[in-house]
Amino acid sequence: MSKGKKIALFIGALVVIGGVIAGSVARASGKKVEVQTGKVGKKDLVSKVSASGEIRPKKFVNVSSDVAGRIVKLLIKEGDRVKRGQILARIDSKRYEESSRQSEASLAASRSDLDRALADLELSRQSLERQKKMHADKLVADQILEQAESEFKMKQAAVESQRKRITQQAAMVATTQDDLGKTVVMAPMDGVVTSLQKEEGETVIGAQSFSPTVICVVADLSVMEVEILVDETDIRNLALGQTAEVRVDALEGSVIKGEVTEIGSSAIPRGAAATTGSNVNNSNQAKDFKVTVTLKDPPASLRPGLNATADVITARREGVTAAPIQAVVVRQVDKDGKVVDPAIGQTGPGEGGPSAPARAAKLEEKEGVFVVLNGKAVFKGVKTGIVGDTDIEIIEGVKDGDDIVTGSYRTLRTLRNEAQIKFEDASKNKAAK
Repeated sequence: MSKGKKIALFIGALVVIGGVIAGSVARASGKKVEVQTGKVGKKDLVSKVSASGEIRPKKFVNVSSDVAGRIVKLLIKEGDRVKRGQILARIDSKRYEESSRQSEASLAASRSDLDRALADLELSRQSLERQKKMHADKLVADQILEQAESEFKMKQAAVESQRKRITQQAAMVATTQDDLGKTVVMAPMDGVVTSLQKEEGETVIGAQSFSPTVICVVADLSVMEVEILVDETDIRNLALGQTAEVRVDALEGSVIKGEVTEIGSSAIPRGAAATTGSNVNNSNQAKDFKVTVTLKDPPASLRPGLNATADVITARREGVTAAPIQAVVVRQVDKDGKVVDPAIGQTGPGEGGPSAPARAAKLEEKEGVFVVLNGKAVFKGVKTGIVGDTDIEIIEGVKDGDDIVTGSYRTLRTLRNEAQIKFEDASKNKAAK
């Protein structure tokens, strides 16, 4: 064989070997999972519980009339500042004035009847004294004396009865005068009229009924609060005295500091207001707890009824080891501590062969992250702490500077332990954005 042919065969062999190697590399590269990575590092974390609610004054009174009638004079308008005892409205008092005069006249008549009864009693006493003297002189029979004594006792009883009647009439006068006084509606406290619900000329129901008519609401706007409904899964993290940041929709850009001052002890079924009076079984319904956040130095522009969102700060950590929240995943491990393939772990009863149910019964779920080691994603169990807005505290399992898989979320859901990985093209991410 000539030298030229040998060289040609050698070159051909190299090309074939190169093609095989290139094909193997391409196949191996095709099996690698494309991931996003990042480093574990030190961060300051703030854990919050967020809930929405409504601004309201801490102290407010629904002002209603104590008596029923028509409003003949309304002396306030919404937004007015009032003082305790200030007259807010007048109710038609004609009927109560007539009733008061009638009771006073009855009292006067009863007092006149008492004077007459006292005079009769005195005459009866004098007659009894005369009969006693005459009986002592044996001028009258025993029967006459006994009759005089009985008449005197009757007159005494009549006087006592009339005195009690006067007491009753005096109480009636006091009642009618009190009702007459209640036709004047006065402010129960210093504050601002935040809501005027009735107008002059309208009829109101008195407080003696089960549902008195509210004329207006007087509130003390110096102390404001927001009442929020916190999900039952978050209530365990709340405590009295925790600080909060409140954002009011109508005051865009402003943050009001607050403090948790009340935490409800009973759960409220979500949407209970809409199902009140119904027989809906809410044993499995989501529950909320009522929490009150008192605001510190509320701005003058803050008004009751405004929608607000409160971020209650439940914990703070400075300079802790942290990782992105999405990097922490849950994987199942068997009794030997071996991480189970997600596809296998999700196998239900009757799937994956006869041993699948037995295997599933022995699986334990653990939190962990995928650490990048020698081109592989290796699952490592971690112990987590508080959760911030985007990061979670890692108490143990990894250390600062470790490379971990941070995305994508879809990739992390199915990523296998010790899977071959390749890094996602940064330029492709920028193009996608």
